[in-house]
Amino acid sequence: MNVLNTTANPEDLLRASEAVMNWRALTMTVLSGVAVFLFIALTGWLARSSIVLGGIFVILTLLVALVGYSSVGIILMRQAQGRDTGLVDALLQAVFTVHRLLGVAILLALISLGIVLGAMLILFICRIPGIGSMLYGVAYPAVAVVLGVTLAGLCYVGFPLAAPAIWEGNSVFETIARMAVIVQRRLLFVIVSLLMLMLLVAVLSAVVSFVLIGGNLAAVSLSSAVGIPVLGGMGGLLQGLMFGRFGMRMGMDAAGFSDVSSYTYAFGFGSGLLFTVGAIIPMLTFINGNCLIYLQAVAGLEFGHAEDKLRAGVDEARRRAQEARERVHTRLEESASTAELSVAHSSTRQCSRCGSALGADDQFCGECGARNPA
Repeated sequence: MNVLNTTANPEDLLRASEAVMNWRALTMTVLSGVAVFLFIALTGWLARSSIVLGGIFVILTLLVALVGYSSVGIILMRQAQGRDTGLVDALLQAVFTVHRLLGVAILLALISLGIVLGAMLILFICRIPGIGSMLYGVAYPAVAVVLGVTLAGLCYVGFPLAAPAIWEGNSVFETIARMAVIVQRRLLFVIVSLLMLMLLVAVLSAVVSFVLIGGNLAAVSLSSAVGIPVLGGMGGLLQGLMFGRFGMRMGMDAAGFSDVSSYTYAFGFGSGLLFTVGAIIPMLTFINGNCLIYLQAVAGLEFGHAEDKLRAGVDEARRRAQEARERVHTRLEESASTAELSVAHSSTRQCSRCGSALGADDQFCGECGARNPA
């Protein structure tokens, strides 16, 4: 068996930082960030005039962010597999597989809900008088273990590794089957690997923050040295944020910088852009690390039996649901037929004297002329 399948190798996880050298991933990250930023701005503008349009564009913004995330992930997954893919190909694959991500999320939520409901049912049974306390003494630790494994599976396997499984080209059911097998066979390996990856991301974030903060302070000092009042308008800017544009204007005039707003806004924009670019490195490292951990976790595992079992379970659930619908439909038809017969029977009247049939509104018999109550 390959050592990578059972042991988290730090040297392999260090390859996660190689994502910053992939120009396609960098380009797609920048394009995705710009697209998400534009959609957020458009959503805020539309929400002022229409809540419905604002809500629609919130959903569209989330889809754009998901497609951008998947596009970057597909590029990095192909790199981890030793292959290359173009920007357009990655984008198209992300667009046509985004529904798989949503499907996996829904299935994971339903599976988790089913486990929680099952645990609640077991605990409810423990309320039986007499033997309930004894049952609870055994059921409580069992339920705790099942819920703990479920939570660990979702946090360490389901959420981080479902996307790489889809980027590899798997369907929704194949992805769920892979997640189940990984939880059964490689859960500890994945937990240790993810903790190591998070440590690497934290170290990179600290290094990037140190570089950006140090460079930012130096750039601000040099800007002040050449006469650019970058920080001079900060008081007016903060006052403007609290009291509006008029307050900002008054604060800047009082400080003696009537034209400093342009530098203040430029400084804010540049700082935001600078730290956004700095966040790209940890984010790409995290995505690439998830791809590497997934490929290591699935190496040497067999998923055919799990996929067949999952499909059989889904088919059985569909069959039972179809039978339930047919039973309900049959009972509704029987109820409707019974109601029609009752109406027909109640609408049939006979003459009290000669027994001839009467209409629903007839008061006199057409045969003998006897009067009949309505």
